[in-house]
Amino acid sequence: MNHLKLFEYTVNFYKSSPDLFNYSNGTLSLSESQKLILSEEQVALLEYIFEFRNLFRSFYLEIDWDDAKKEKIVPNASCTSLQIEFELYSGNEFCFYDNEHHLFSNLSSSLIKGKNLPKSFFLIDEDYKSNSDLTLKAVTKFNEIIKWINFLTQTSNLDKKTDDGLILYFLIKGENDKFAKPLEIEINNLQELVNLEEISPIDDISMLISKDDHGNLHHQDRQSFFKLALVDTLRKVITSNTKDTLTPRILFENLDKIKSSYYEHYEVFIHNFAIGEFQQQVEEKGFEYAEKVSSVLNDIQIRLYAIPIVLVSLGALAKVDDIYSYTFVISGVLITGLFNSWMINDQVLRLEQIEKSSKFAFNRLKDECEEKLETQSVLNNLTDIVNNIENRIADRNTKIRYYKILCWLPTLIAAVLLLLKERAAIFNFFNLNFINTSASLNDFLCVFSSLSKVVYFFL
Repeated sequence: MNHLKLFEYTVNFYKSSPDLFNYSNGTLSLSESQKLILSEEQVALLEYIFEFRNLFRSFYLEIDWDDAKKEKIVPNASCTSLQIEFELYSGNEFCFYDNEHHLFSNLSSSLIKGKNLPKSFFLIDEDYKSNSDLTLKAVTKFNEIIKWINFLTQTSNLDKKTDDGLILYFLIKGENDKFAKPLEIEINNLQELVNLEEISPIDDISMLISKDDHGNLHHQDRQSFFKLALVDTLRKVITSNTKDTLTPRILFENLDKIKSSYYEHYEVFIHNFAIGEFQQQVEEKGFEYAEKVSSVLNDIQIRLYAIPIVLVSLGALAKVDDIYSYTFVISGVLITGLFNSWMINDQVLRLEQIEKSSKFAFNRLKDECEEKLETQSVLNNLTDIVNNIENRIADRNTKIRYYKILCWLPTLIAAVLLLLKERAAIFNFFNLNFINTSASLNDFLCVFSSLSKVVYFFL
C-alpha cells in the first residue's frame, strides 16, 4: 500500500471541486445540498480512494442516493454524499488542515509530548502539500522548537506530562541563592512558539552538552552549567519584566542569553580545569625530578658501603710481613678506590643529564603557563618547584665532591700505614740517606697532606 499515493489522490480529488467540499474536525465531506457529477478524472481518483477506504477511520459514499459500489463509480454519475474521516497516526497517515495555525493548534499537545508531525498533510488555505519542494518557515521553526523541547526534557531534573503539554522542573542553586530552588517551566502552547520571529538554533550547544557515542567525561558538568545558566538567566528576565510566571515564550525568546551564559560558565570551568590539570602536571614533574636527584645520591651511598670493609682489611697490614700479602691488600684497596671513583663519575654525568632535562621540561611548562593560563599563582608554584630542584642538585653536587675524596681515603691510609711500617725498606730501596732518622708527627702529616693534594688534583 502506497500511503503517499493515496494522499496525492485524495488531495487531487478535493482540488478538482474545492467549492463543493467542507472540512471540519478531521473529516472531509461533500457539502449539504450539493452533488458532484463525476468526470473521468474524478472517477479514476475516487476509485482508488474507494479501494483503500478501510484505511480511513470512517468512509461513506453515496452514488445516486444509494450506497456506493465500485461498479457505480462511472463518468457522469452523481455523487450525492461523501464523508472521509482521516486516521492521523495510523491507517491512511495523513490529514487536512485549514492553515498553519490550525495544524499546530490542533496537534500542540501531542507534538509537545513527543509525537511527530503527520507523514503527510495538506493546508487548504495555502494550497500546500507536505511533500512539495517548498518548505514552510513555520515547519522549520517547529523542527527547531521540538529539538529544544527534547533537549530541555533530557537536561531537566524532572518532567511531567499534562493534558495540554509538558512541565519541566530544574533544581539547581543559582549564583545568588543560598539553597537550591526548583524552576518550573510549563510548555503547553506550540502555536505561540511557532509565531515567534526567530528560534535560536540548538545544534551549536547540543553537540557540547549531549553525551557522545564514546562517552563524555564532563557530560554531567556541562549539563549542570547549562541548568545554572538557564535558571539564572530566566530569573533575571522575570525580575526585570516584573512578571510572576514563566511562560514558554519568555524561555524561547531568551535562548540566546541562556546560551551565552552557559558559554561563560563553561569557559570558567575549562579554565579552572586546565589550571588543575597543569598544576597536577607540574607537581608530577617536580616529584619525578626530585626522585631522580635523590636516587643519584642513594646509588653512590650504597656503593660506598665498601669503604668500611676496606678499612677493616687494612688491619691486615699490621700482621703481614711478606711482599705478596702487601701486594694483595694494597691492590684491593687501590682497585676499590678506582671502581668507586668511576662509579661516582658516572653518577655525576647522570646528575648533569637530569639537570639539563629538568631545565628543558620546566622551561617548557613555564612558557605554556605564560601563554595559555596566565595564572600567577601557578607560575609562582612552578618557580618554587624549579628552585627546589636546583637546590637539591647543588646540594648533591657538594656531597659528591666529598664522596670523591672519601672513596680514595682507604688508599691514602694504606699508603701512610705502609710508609710507617716499611719505611726503612722503602728508603733503602730508593737509596735515601735519612734511613735512620726518626720521623716526627709533622712529617707524617706533611706526607698525608701531600698525598691528599695529589689525589684531589686527579679528581
